[in-house]
Amino acid sequence: MLDNKMTLTKIDVCKIRKNIVLFLAVFIVLTFAVSLDVHAAGKVQAYGTLTSIEDDESVIINKKGYLMSPSADVRDCQGGRIALRSLLPSSVVHFEYEQATSGFVILSIKEVPQ
Repeated sequence: MLDNKMTLTKIDVCKIRKNIVLFLAVFIVLTFAVSLDVHAAGKVQAYGTLTSIEDDESVIINKKGYLMSPSADVRDCQGGRIALRSLLPSSVVHFEYEQATSGFVILSIKEVPQ
């Protein structure tokens, strides 16, 4: 005798489990793919205080040394392109860098208005 209450059959439970497992598998694969893409790019954005510009065109920001990429984009606080030596020590800068075999390499650096 059947009552009017909705009951789950064994087949319904299996379908629900299958959908949950499929959803979790897709979620894990997408998360893994995104993390690989971020890791492959390897670019990091940061803020810091420029302490000095060395003779070899490397810079010290927050007591940490960075190499400058030959194609690095250097900009003043108005957004205009400038020479690296135009940045004054103790300037606050926003910079983007990545890790290379030779160390951390700055790809772009911009003076932050104060």
